[in-house]
Amino acid sequence: MSKVRIVTDSDASIPADVLDKYSIEVIPQVLRIGRDRYEDTEDFNADRLFQLIRENQSGGRILLPEVEAPELSRLMEVYQKLGQDAEEIVAIHMSSTLSPMWSQSRKAADMMMGRYRIRVMDSQTTSMGLGMLAELAGQAAEDGANLYEVARIVNGAIPHIYVTFFAETLYYLERSARLGAAQSVLGTMLGIKAMVTMEDGQLIPLEKVQTREDVAEKLYDYTAEFAQNERIGLVQHRYEQTQEHLLERLGEGLPDISANVWRYPPSLAAHLGPNVMGVIVYEGLG
Repeated sequence: MSKVRIVTDSDASIPADVLDKYSIEVIPQVLRIGRDRYEDTEDFNADRLFQLIRENQSGGRILLPEVEAPELSRLMEVYQKLGQDAEEIVAIHMSSTLSPMWSQSRKAADMMMGRYRIRVMDSQTTSMGLGMLAELAGQAAEDGANLYEVARIVNGAIPHIYVTFFAETLYYLERSARLGAAQSVLGTMLGIKAMVTMEDGQLIPLEKVQTREDVAEKLYDYTAEFAQNERIGLVQHRYEQTQEHLLERLGEGLPDISANVWRYPPSLAAHLGPNVMGVIVYEGLG
């Protein structure tokens, strides 16, 4: 057992074998729709989220979900359990502009200060980006890195993760409580298809896209910009054909890099809505 245990949340995309290999603890995010709350587990996917949204429509009004964190007691229980067989804990969470998980996790860690050494980190990213940071942390911990060394590796990797999505609606993003810089351009882009990127952990609309046919080419061009792509992840919802086209283009243009398809986490779907195609790139450090 490593002396440092890694914690992340259900927004992360991590293969089961990686979770097992590095004993990474995953805490479910919570999705609230009206008065009902649902834990983001393997049984609760984006399709289920959108089904619940449709079922809760009233008078044509869409009741959009909100991303919440678990109760403090739940997080403290996780830390206490891990602290029984680990000297230190590093928790890496979904971008703090999209989820309160990081803030709640810090509160729990502060309340346990003096009993456990816990470092809570804002990944400033989502999905595979978050999962990759947790995996890097797990690898470092297994190699004997301490809390500070693990945190340094994670902080060094964050600026090299790039995220862009194609969304058919910006309604979900407009209604989000965490728009950040997106507010400045949202007024001219509502009701149209748009590319959305992440900057400093915020989702920001970039440009208009006319058709689905443009999506694969634009996402390929975005991915090919990076000189040293180490890992590429695809996330999609109801864009199967576009995904296949993009995989073909990546195979032709970047044959030495394998692209993996990851789950569209409900905690991200709550901000981007249905009908989404995206790419997450980790640019190697050379």
